[in-house]
Amino acid sequence: MKTLKSVFSKTIILSMATALILSACGKTESPKPSTSTDVKATATTETAKPVTLKFVTMGPGKQADSQEVWDEFNKKLATLLPNTKVEFEAVLSTEFANKWKLMAATSEPIDIAWTGYLLDYPGEVNKGSYVELDALVDKYAPEIKKEVPAWVLDRARVNGKLYAIPGYQQAVDSRPTMRVPKEFIDKGYIDPKVAQDTFYKYGPVSKESFAVIEGYLEKLKANNQLRKGFSPNVLWSMYNHNFITTLPNYILTGDYKDPKSLKVVNQFETDKEQLFIKTMTDWYAKGYIRKDILSLQNQRQDEGKPDGNIAWFHSMIGSIEDQSKAESTRWGFPVQVIPMEEKYVISALSDATNLAISRTSKNPERAMQLLNLLNTAKGKDLYNLLVWGIEGKHYKKISDNKIETIGYQGSGTADAKYGAFKYALGNTANSFETQADPTNFTQIWKDTNAGAVVSPLLGFKPNLDPIKTDLAQVQAVVKEYAGAPSALILESGAVPDSDAKYKEFMDKMKKAGSDKVTAELQKQVDEFLKTKK
Repeated sequence: MKTLKSVFSKTIILSMATALILSACGKTESPKPSTSTDVKATATTETAKPVTLKFVTMGPGKQADSQEVWDEFNKKLATLLPNTKVEFEAVLSTEFANKWKLMAATSEPIDIAWTGYLLDYPGEVNKGSYVELDALVDKYAPEIKKEVPAWVLDRARVNGKLYAIPGYQQAVDSRPTMRVPKEFIDKGYIDPKVAQDTFYKYGPVSKESFAVIEGYLEKLKANNQLRKGFSPNVLWSMYNHNFITTLPNYILTGDYKDPKSLKVVNQFETDKEQLFIKTMTDWYAKGYIRKDILSLQNQRQDEGKPDGNIAWFHSMIGSIEDQSKAESTRWGFPVQVIPMEEKYVISALSDATNLAISRTSKNPERAMQLLNLLNTAKGKDLYNLLVWGIEGKHYKKISDNKIETIGYQGSGTADAKYGAFKYALGNTANSFETQADPTNFTQIWKDTNAGAVVSPLLGFKPNLDPIKTDLAQVQAVVKEYAGAPSALILESGAVPDSDAKYKEFMDKMKKAGSDKVTAELQKQVDEFLKTKK
């Protein structure tokens, strides 16, 4: 997410883990801004003593060649940051939340740690887990402010103060797109230009857009080519932006240019939600959605298969042509991507991936200097070594900035010899592009970020303590009736008498405290917007 809830998926979407307390050390004093000469002199003094930093990373975990790469990292680091070594602890993404809980409980000395979508980042900040960074950045990492846009840093601010360095990357929400086998376009079952124009005008979830999709489904059924039918999953999770919190889906609606019009609403109470449920129920009855969808462990199991779904949804980045080509290559048959929204959005849920300095760090100054290297061009080679490993062994060089990874594509896997998550280790603008990326991918996402609609809530971090119990109760109801983005219940269309079930769903949500949650979030949004004037 998240950014993407893509890259999501990522894009989007996102599940918050239980936040934990790290014992607090004394606050870092806020020095006056230094001149570049002062910074250089101070940095030289600070690096005079030998220091070993503990760095807890999130990703595929420790791999076969991890230690070899880390040894090379320390050799290279010695030339850039003398008298500094790093001891890495690589934690599997699926285990990170629990591991962080144990580290917090024992007040384990840690210098740098990943934080983001697997944790409650604002909650961690409020509990004192991380060092405030504004003064440290000014003194030891001024280059970060030159190379990472201010709005990116603002994403990691809580109550106006910086507590982590976000991974600079594609920052937009998932832009929903419909995928269809190109053979059905060639047969005239759907006109991608008409579909795209309709989606852009009326939005992904609207009577008009659903009418276009249903016309396509009717033709497929008439020609006995429905295969595994329509897959509703990802569309449901992507058609809203500006989620206030993921527990559950409270969103901001209104005109971004008119703060007075901005209202917090529960996504499940909207007209769009009711339209979605009614339409999917109708399509299920007509046979457009497979009858056993509720019994599937993975409701998306038939997406991208030659004999699978005849329409499915995901995000896109770059041009329609590039994304269609990438999808066709990925699935092994011609696929056409049809975008459903014209504009990208940079929304309020923006603390997906960051590097923080732990409150238990004994060397926050040196840790900040290392973060400076991982987030600026000065440390580009160091960063790429940590992400991609050793040339010739873990990747092949194709050109100056293009590589071909060995043993995996995209992000490294637990069974790869080596390969980390680039977004979890620093500034991805300095990353190599791989065979899994579109041509000029870095420039594409930079341009996409620059042209996106920016949420007025960028940097907003709600305090969930006053509604913690209510959120838990509401989330339990959501799980019972809505399921999850990858395991839909009501939105699957397969629930008998969905109108009655929806009413029951809303009644239980109200009793669980959904209105209290909405009111509290609206209050906090209004207070935040006053600070933006």
